Amino acid sequence: MSFRKLLLLLVFAASALALTAQVKVTGVVVDENEEPVIGASVVQKDKPSNGVATDIDGKFTLTVPSSKSHIVVTYVGYEKQDVQVKSGVMKIALTVSGQVLEGVVVTGMAKVDARMFTGATTKIDADKTKLSGVADISRGLEGKVSGVQVSNVSGTFGTAPKIRVRGATSIYGSSKPLWIVDGVELADNVELSADD
Repeated sequence: MSFRKLLLLLVFAASALALTAQVKVTGVVVDENEEPVIGASVVQKDKPSNGVATDIDGKFTLTVPSSKSHIVVTYVGYEKQDVQVKSGVMKIALTVSGQVLEGVVVTGMAKVDARMFTGATTKIDADKTKLSGVADISRGLEGKVSGVQVSNVSGTFGTAPKIRVRGATSIYGSSKPLWIVDGVELADNVELSADD
């Protein structure tokens, strides 16, 4: 047998051995309530290009180089988990990140998790909106919040100003603010359409 054939045989044997050394990892990712986590990122440690996302049942399948490899599981709002590969079906439980517990938006009508809220909010302290000699709180908002326009509708004393949030850009909806006081919705004093 020639030297080239022997060398070629060794290369094929080494590549076949490398292919068989890979380990197929299967598992499920759950949250603190034992519910499946959909869309969690499961990647091989130190090689983020080798990764998958969990399916609708929280399950994943990933191929890693050896049984000593580590995988990293991440999901928004949860602590990152670094786990060593194990045989059989792995069960990885994620714990809630302490920072997200404070990520709650109070909309006046409900408390919404910050991850699920799609609007824009601003919080203004009542002490900063108080102006001496002004009976209407809407005057105190002027210049305090970006995107809020407060303008006079008429020169009549006591008339409420027109307030528009982010301009008159809504086609079918309204750009008027929603006033909630102690859980009760207050009607706008000035009924104006976007054309007005």
